[in-house]
Amino acid sequence: MTSVVVCGSARRLVQPDRAILALGLSVVAKDAATALDQVAASSTQLSDILDAAGIRAADRTTDGVGVAEEWEWRKDTNTLVGYRASTAVSIVLTDLSLIAPLLREAVGTSSAQVRGLTWQVDADNPAHHELLGEAARDARRRATAYVEALGLSLGNVELISETPIAAGDPRGDVVAQSAPMMMKARGGAAEVAVQPGQIELSSEVHVRFAVLPG
Repeated sequence: MTSVVVCGSARRLVQPDRAILALGLSVVAKDAATALDQVAASSTQLSDILDAAGIRAADRTTDGVGVAEEWEWRKDTNTLVGYRASTAVSIVLTDLSLIAPLLREAVGTSSAQVRGLTWQVDADNPAHHELLGEAARDARRRATAYVEALGLSLGNVELISETPIAAGDPRGDVVAQSAPMMMKARGGAAEVAVQPGQIELSSEVHVRFAVLPG
């Protein structure tokens, strides 16, 4: 039986559900032990700030700890000036109103550096499932336009997949294969005022329909 394979798509701008704030701490001292002690003290101070903000330990991830020689170019000579100790933490924030005051406190009190601020949409956000339905309806509209332009009729669905359908896929089953939705951030900046903007979610679905004589 003749068939047609189409790709339906859907896009929507949604408000982010959470933010990931990446903070770094870095200290240079004359010896490695002193540098590590000082960055440890700053890390404890930052932890106290997060505790006071009500941020759970489960929502914090230490991204690494390092100690290395610190060199500077002085008077045409590469000179050892001490040791740099550093660490970083990523913080998950579901209360977006906490971002601006937390940035002020972390930078002003513990001398943290802001290394990044990203926005996310939760996997259980209803928009994900709604987009799948919109993409499927878009696939049917596209397929109908193709076959009617050729004087034919659209038959039943033979196969559904979130990944491209290759020639030779078995007919008769409706199969949904998992594929991650794409997310593209629009807006969002960490300064005095933090605006999350919107995130663009997109979904695609590939559908094979039977084609009937007109």
